[in-house]
Parts: sequence; structure tokens; C-alpha cells
Amino acid sequence: MERVLRDLQELGLTEYEGRVYTALVSAGPSIAGELSKAANVPYSRIYDVLSRLEQRGWIEIQSGRPTKYKAKPPAEVIRLLKNEHDRQFKEISEEVTKELGPLFERKAEAKRPDVWIIRGGGNLIAKVGEMLSRARVETLLFLPQAGGKIEDLVSLLPLLGARNISIRVLTTSKSGLKKIKMPRNVDIKERKTLFGGGLIIDGKEVMLVLASGDEMIGIWSDEIGLTSFAKEYFEYLWKDSKS
Repeated sequence: MERVLRDLQELGLTEYEGRVYTALVSAGPSIAGELSKAANVPYSRIYDVLSRLEQRGWIEIQSGRPTKYKAKPPAEVIRLLKNEHDRQFKEISEEVTKELGPLFERKAEAKRPDVWIIRGGGNLIAKVGEMLSRARVETLLFLPQAGGKIEDLVSLLPLLGARNISIRVLTTSKSGLKKIKMPRNVDIKERKTLFGGGLIIDGKEVMLVLASGDEMIGIWSDEIGLTSFAKEYFEYLWKDSKS
């Protein structure tokens, strides 16, 4: 019976209510004094417990003198309890959906990843500087060649020198970087070819830099899938490059 009492409490009854209900199931219709003894519930509390059980629909009151109390069948009580639970759950879930659904949709819309096309060396330099200002943990840089605007991108790296940030650069020409004073926390590797340049900040945002004739075009995004792919690609090339 101890397990049954625990189960009844899980269904919402108090310990005294559970004792009285099980006593009624075991003994059949009984008067209050008998139930107080059978359920080991103080007589001063028994009428209050019986009243709550009757209000909850777990027992019935039989008219007569003295008044007797009768337990409703457990299967019927559980069915009624389930119906009430389902009704309450439906009402609450509809209210929560009604109130929070639009708020979530607005927030999701606001959090939608951005993709921007940036044209022109000056605009690219400005965007890279903005990205570097947000770097807190790691900066990864693809550098296919030195010279021109690409070199201007690298010249911004000293901005990170005073911070404890991991900086790794993949380039096709380490010698072309010698004239730029690099921070101590920069690690550079060289490989024969790189298809385009780029910058990855903290694994959260990426800038892919492509050349179109004499013009440089940048594709910036904070889309997690694109950023993760770019970082994985960088790591793959990094392992296969020379220090």
C-alpha cells in the first residue's frame, strides 16, 4: 500500500487524502470515525479530508444517519482525472501558444542569419576591421597572395596584438608578409594554392573574399552552417600546409 499511496500523491492527493481513499476502497462505505482509525488520520482532520475528496470527485456521500462515505471506483476516478488533466493541458497549451508564439516568431525573424555582398576594397577593409573588433577567441585568415588590398587586410591584424587571441594565417607567400609587423600571437603556414581569401571570427561569422577582375568582392555571413563549413575547410588545409 505504501507504493499505492505514493502513486496517489503523484496524482495530486495529499498523504491524508490518499490514506482515506485507500481505506474506503478496502473497507467499503464507512463513517468518519471508522475512517479516522483505519486511515490513521486525526479525527480533527477527517471531515476536512473527506470534504476535499468529495469535491475532487474521488468519493460519494451516502445520506442517512450516521453519514457514510463511499469510494468511487478507481478506474472511474482515473478516467475523470485524465479527462480533467487533458482539458487543463489543452487550455494551458493553447494560452501559452497564443501568448508566446508570436513573440517567438518575431524573435526568430530577428535572429535570421544575414548574408551580405560587399564590393570594393575600401568597404572590405572597413568590414574586416569591424569583424576583428568583435574577435574574442580566434581569428582564421585565408591569404592567397600578398600585395594590394589583400595586404591591407593583413595590416589590420596588429589590432589583435594586445589581446590574448589565437591568430592563424594561411598564405601562398610567407615572404610577402615580412614587411608587415605581425603580433606575437600569429601563426603562419604556407601552401601552394588557395582558392580565394577569407576571414573567420570565433567560429561565428565568416567573410569570403573573391577577385572579380580588378575588383574585390566579399561575402559576409553569420549563418552557422556556412561558418562551420568554412572553419572545417580551414582546419583541413591547415593540417596539410607547411610551417
